[in-house]
Amino acid sequence: MKTKLSVCVVMMTICLSVSAYARTYKIGTAAWIGWSPVNVADAKGFFKEEGLDVKVFTASDGFELRSFFKDKRIDLAFETIGNMVDLYMQGISVTIIAETDWSDGGDKIILRKDKYPASMKGKPVGVYDNTPSVTYFLNQYFMSIGVKLSDVRPVEMDIKTLTNNFIAGRFDLIVAYAPEALRAEREGRGKVAATTATYPGVMPEGMMALNDILKDIPKTDLAKIFKAWIKAVSWCHDPANINEYMKILNSHTFKGTPPYSEADLKQMLSEVRIHDVKMLSEQNRTGGGLHVYLENLKAFLSSNNLLKKDFKPSEISDNTVITDILKE
Repeated sequence: MKTKLSVCVVMMTICLSVSAYARTYKIGTAAWIGWSPVNVADAKGFFKEEGLDVKVFTASDGFELRSFFKDKRIDLAFETIGNMVDLYMQGISVTIIAETDWSDGGDKIILRKDKYPASMKGKPVGVYDNTPSVTYFLNQYFMSIGVKLSDVRPVEMDIKTLTNNFIAGRFDLIVAYAPEALRAEREGRGKVAATTATYPGVMPEGMMALNDILKDIPKTDLAKIFKAWIKAVSWCHDPANINEYMKILNSHTFKGTPPYSEADLKQMLSEVRIHDVKMLSEQNRTGGGLHVYLENLKAFLSSNNLLKKDFKPSEISDNTVITDILKE
């Protein structure tokens, strides 16, 4: 009798365990500090607290991240909003499900110290992505110095190769992001000509999903993912957690690279704006900051003959779940 009872208990435990995590959600990110709350949510067990089984995959760069996404090796991904638009213009059925943060100084236009911005006309400019997010930012800078985007030739390379080429003297101006931007400054005689903080909101970022994957994710589960993210953001913003946060950044966000110093990590943190609840509400509300950015980006693409496929903000974004949970 005891044996049968024990077997029943074991079977019930297995069934409960299986039902507790009916699906494993795979979230893709990259080694970028603006998306580090997803690493915190993973490390601190915030997804599990919401009753979810989540695996976080960190890609080596944006190219690999988008490859994972398009190949459906991940369910959700963090990206720049402009790159989400680029995927849509490529004919990929993608939906922006939330704006979560801004690059607020983390992306930099680095100019060699002995060069002048106006001398860039007709020359190659190194970029880590020749996509709307980067070209929109670059255009803001060029407009301020009287240079047209069409006056230069963007050359795309992965971020590490780009930085190596700048250090070797093959580019006089590049667009790079932290931490590689720090290396370009220190080892390549670079100076910062402008950053995303120079033009607040010029490079928003967020979460996206392929439409055929999104339709199979229950809205209740998507809400739980957002709740875990919001909980992680609140934890990250609490000064009492700074030491543990530094450890998670090195062990998770920047896993596989030599540990960054506390000073470097704090500098990188100062160069992103990870939205708190108030900012999440303002950016993701109907007609809010995300909508305005998409309209402005569309105007930029159109005026530079880069609008490969027309779009309306409401066609490529769905704020239903994020706005609903922010009302709770």
